[in-house]
Amino acid sequence: MKKLKVFVTGADGMLGSNICQQLINQGYHVKAMVLPSRNKSVLNEMALEIVKGNILDIHFLEQQMKHCDFVIHTAALTHVWPRRSKTVMQVNYEGTKNVMKIAGKLKLKRMVHIGTASSFGNGSKEKPGNETSQYNLGRYGLDYIESKYLSQKLLLKNYIDHGFPVIILNPTYMIGPYDSGPSSGKMIIELLKDSLPGYCNGGKNFVCAADVATATVNALSIGKLGECYIVGNENLNYKEFFNKVCKLYNKKFQLVKVPTILVQTLGLYNSIVARIFNKKPTLSYTMTRLANVGQYYSSQKALDELNLPQTPIEKGIQQCVDWFQQNGFLK
Repeated sequence: MKKLKVFVTGADGMLGSNICQQLINQGYHVKAMVLPSRNKSVLNEMALEIVKGNILDIHFLEQQMKHCDFVIHTAALTHVWPRRSKTVMQVNYEGTKNVMKIAGKLKLKRMVHIGTASSFGNGSKEKPGNETSQYNLGRYGLDYIESKYLSQKLLLKNYIDHGFPVIILNPTYMIGPYDSGPSSGKMIIELLKDSLPGYCNGGKNFVCAADVATATVNALSIGKLGECYIVGNENLNYKEFFNKVCKLYNKKFQLVKVPTILVQTLGLYNSIVARIFNKKPTLSYTMTRLANVGQYYSSQKALDELNLPQTPIEKGIQQCVDWFQQNGFLK
């Protein structure tokens, strides 16, 4: 029996790499798209087909997506500095529009789009946000968040108007292997290297990247078209999360809670200096504002309809650290 073929954009990112591995495990033929300039070593050991290109090149997409059955669109720029960025909007919004157009033109069976939980209103631990919660993070003026929200609206409108076969997954904060940025795992590195001075008042919903990958691949065959699914697991404030890391590695918890006014003043100073010298700040003002927000969500819908696994976040932390150690990020 012929294997079903899946085209994966952003295949060498942390989530993309986990998705490719899960697709292979489930018997799919994987066509992995990476940027021409990207190091694709993460994918070299996987049994898949690699093509180089850019989602802004619609002719490339049409040529490479021919004869595919599905597309999983993970490619996106996650930059939060500067807050406003034409490049981020172009890649995340126009790139998604290109993938959608070609998927429709070629009549692919289904497009699974990776959005973000930030496209829905966040809540408290007692009453976490869900897929019915109104988008409320636009007030922070980040084109990354805005571009993902607009892309989601575009896809859902196409489903309503034309029956375009799309499902949107909205991951929370992912932890796991293949974090070659490093991105989400950077704060774990800083903690284990004793370079993290303290923690802020906020928190996040944390999820193992492998669980998100499993739900994504499941969405090729189950789940409802035209629906969004928040994909997460544990709602933890930063103290709780860092405590978990410390316990796993027999490290004494010595972080101090940094007052909101102090960390935001530091962020404002960093942002001013960054603009003067045109250099990306380690911690911007907007980042410090978000760091004091409880970004808590419920994933009940994905549990019920996508069979989302709920691996304890401790395992994701271990997988993340193991991968960092094997690849020279931690010694």
